[in-house]
Amino acid sequence: MEKPDKATYKSQSVIGKLFREVKDIASCSSPINPFTREAAKQYYDPDMEVDGFEDYISDALDYKILYDSKLGSLMDFYGIETEAEILNGNILKMSKCFNKRRDMEAINYAVKSLRKEARTWFNKGFSDSDSESDIVYAKASAWYHVTYHYSYLGRRNEGMDRAHFLSFPWCISDKLIQIKRKASCVSSMEHHFSHGLHLD
Repeated sequence: MEKPDKATYKSQSVIGKLFREVKDIASCSSPINPFTREAAKQYYDPDMEVDGFEDYISDALDYKILYDSKLGSLMDFYGIETEAEILNGNILKMSKCFNKRRDMEAINYAVKSLRKEARTWFNKGFSDSDSESDIVYAKASAWYHVTYHYSYLGRRNEGMDRAHFLSFPWCISDKLIQIKRKASCVSSMEHHFSHGLHLD
């Protein structure tokens, strides 16, 4: 059923009819909720803030706007409604001119290319020796901040009928993972020192 590598047809069997009914209901009542200011306040992770990230906020915001614009254009071109659909390839409702077999490959390639381009933006101005330096993590922290902090929600997409995109900083996921690991390690050490040392 809707396998991209197989010919499709409208099945008249009970399972085919059931599939179409469920698909129609699911696409109308999809539980995809937009990222709200309340959610941002609740889920923003302060551990992701690295000293000096404020110095990179302006550039991060410019690149986020560019990334969101390019991702939004791809979604509009293919008639895809949500960021989640275009990123994971599980498209719930396709435009009439969409050919799943042919276009899925093009969509996946376009998304990979955009993510690669975003990594190029991030690495601009860094040398290979900078790859583990504090400024790299500060810049990555700024990318996270402009995407997830509530004060940036909807700030640059006024007039656009589009949800706030969240995938931008995950183009550099390796850096974000390292930031969280370091923060968790520091937090664990602080816990051990404050609770673990019992000097009698």
